[in-house]
Amino acid sequence: MGPRVETYLRKYGVSSLDLLVATHPHEDHIGGLITILMYLPVKQVLDSGQPHSSPVYETFLTLIDQRNISYNVAQRGQKINLDKDLKIDVLSPPATLFSGDLNQNSIVLKVTYGKISFLLMSDAGTKAESSLISSGYLKSDILKVGHHGSSSATSSSFLNKVKPAISIIEVGAGNDYGHPTRKTLNALRKIDSKIYRTDINGNIIITTDGTSYCITTQKQSTTSQTKTSAYTPTVTQASGPITTPSTTVSGGPFVGSSKSDKYHCPSCSGAKKIKPANLVTFSGSKEARAQGYVPCGICHPP
Repeated sequence: MGPRVETYLRKYGVSSLDLLVATHPHEDHIGGLITILMYLPVKQVLDSGQPHSSPVYETFLTLIDQRNISYNVAQRGQKINLDKDLKIDVLSPPATLFSGDLNQNSIVLKVTYGKISFLLMSDAGTKAESSLISSGYLKSDILKVGHHGSSSATSSSFLNKVKPAISIIEVGAGNDYGHPTRKTLNALRKIDSKIYRTDINGNIIITTDGTSYCITTQKQSTTSQTKTSAYTPTVTQASGPITTPSTTVSGGPFVGSSKSDKYHCPSCSGAKKIKPANLVTFSGSKEARAQGYVPCGICHPP
């Protein structure tokens, strides 16, 4: 993925990086950074500092050394100063690491610009979440969901502290792990967090002026482009830097219940039993499935 990342950065005029964060040494998180270190100037690297013997990680460290890049190991409580208006706080890993678990010791960052905040959970799971809950510093507008939406992260107690309006799940289409899991999707739905997924929406770009934020997706759908203020409930359409044809939606509209995982045709007998307070509507089957719902066995929607 390195060349793809480099091409993307150069497309938007990024010719150097003030900070590169390697959340942990698993190859699906640092493999693309090799190309970046080779072809773009990088001022400093923040690493989890966990030893790993993979060739990719060894190459990663060698390039940092060869290019005399400032190398720092992340620790809870660190503050990264890149700009007076931008706050970057390191929330994890803790001083005492979790034994033998690269994921739980991933770098977790909270990034705040003005009144808008982002919580970037990397592959941190429920153990790391539990250690963060007592901090009282988790409330964020946008959550980058931990560990690709697996069942090993994103606990209900954690979400109740973060209360994200928007949740982003980075996940490959048709992956062998079954990510994101229905458990995670249901937990996010329960707190009314709007879900975006890279397997459904493609690239997901969030821009902010510190008061409001704009979400633009590569693959547009009825829910893919919104401009939202953290203090104003109005949601409006907004343009963005990526424009591609809209995603095709199958059939619809369909309905479901917040207490169930089935979606129905509106005329279905099952749909008519849904209480108004629990009613959820979908523009099409793609949207319903993206939210973790499955077709009803009575009306068999597409």
